[in-house]
Amino acid sequence: MAPPPDLVDDATAEILLRFPPDDPACLVRASVVCKAWRELLSSPAFLRRYRAFHGAPPLLGFLHNIYDEGPCARFVAVAAADATATTFPFSGPAFDRFGWWFVECRHGRALLQTFERHAPARLVVWDPITGDQQYLPMPVSGHPYFCRSAAVLCAVDGCDHLDCHGGPFLVVAIGGFEEDTHIWASVYSSETGVWTMSFPIQLDAYIEERPSLLAGDALYFSAQQGKMILMYDFIGHSLHVIDAPDMFEPTEGIVVTAEDGGLGLAGVKDGNLHLWSWKAGPHGIAEWVQGRVVKLRMLFPILNPLASLNVIGFQEGTDTIFISIDMDVFAVMLRSEQVKKVGKTGSKYAMAPYVSFYTPDLAKGRLLSP
Repeated sequence: MAPPPDLVDDATAEILLRFPPDDPACLVRASVVCKAWRELLSSPAFLRRYRAFHGAPPLLGFLHNIYDEGPCARFVAVAAADATATTFPFSGPAFDRFGWWFVECRHGRALLQTFERHAPARLVVWDPITGDQQYLPMPVSGHPYFCRSAAVLCAVDGCDHLDCHGGPFLVVAIGGFEEDTHIWASVYSSETGVWTMSFPIQLDAYIEERPSLLAGDALYFSAQQGKMILMYDFIGHSLHVIDAPDMFEPTEGIVVTAEDGGLGLAGVKDGNLHLWSWKAGPHGIAEWVQGRVVKLRMLFPILNPLASLNVIGFQEGTDTIFISIDMDVFAVMLRSEQVKKVGKTGSKYAMAPYVSFYTPDLAKGRLLSP
């Protein structure tokens, strides 16, 4: 019997273009079919088309912290939480670092802080796919300085953030001094290797150890158990304080992406998820507008009435938030109200999803073999 005719190159590319990004092992299996496919899948032109075709990068895992006789940062691949899974879309790095503390993830990078014994504290920018790590000096050295929170983001103007690996980045650190009520921000550029400091503001509040929100030209940090929000303005290089709605007085809120892509706030009260948006009012003055109230016990009908419900993270730029129920973590898609279990926190601390395209050009042989 004669072999089947070869597919024309355009048809092959169109088929491979539709391979799901949340199962990147498919790409490496296809790359070993023949030399022509391997060259196609590794070509920059195809990979640009692939990322643009699928748009939003897939969720590959998340980072969270545990505290067991000391701080420990841990990376968990999403598929590893599914006991019925036969393959893992992302093999995941072996990352379980005692003396490190996860801060947040954004644009294909993770930001961590070290607390290792007999070593000065440092910030680390880590790429979970390539394994690259870059150690940064702290903005201010010596006691009594301390870093309260920080954020990492791509530094390329106009970038679509579909492939930021290896490019320049910024780190924004929020700092203070012990026994002082002044807070300031400092920005590190990977291109210059220099920290630049903003003017401090007077604020007697605790900055939460939760991922920040990047919306427009500003970063937002939760403060004082969600009762305040600290905004860093990239245009004016200044800090500002936004008070949360009164509803968050007895509970804890977390900054999230609002429906319009701007600043939002989410928190659980009486078993319900309350959503708010920061919008311009009728006179041009921004104010909080209450949005949906999602009845979580309708989404989780077998929920234990005594279970602890908390919003512990969100996927920036989407309608997905992450809720912990005791020690289990669930992704909740707010528009569709679909729910998916993604893992266990193992602790009460916040978590952040890691999203990125995982293609053969970046994996460098770490994708699962066929």
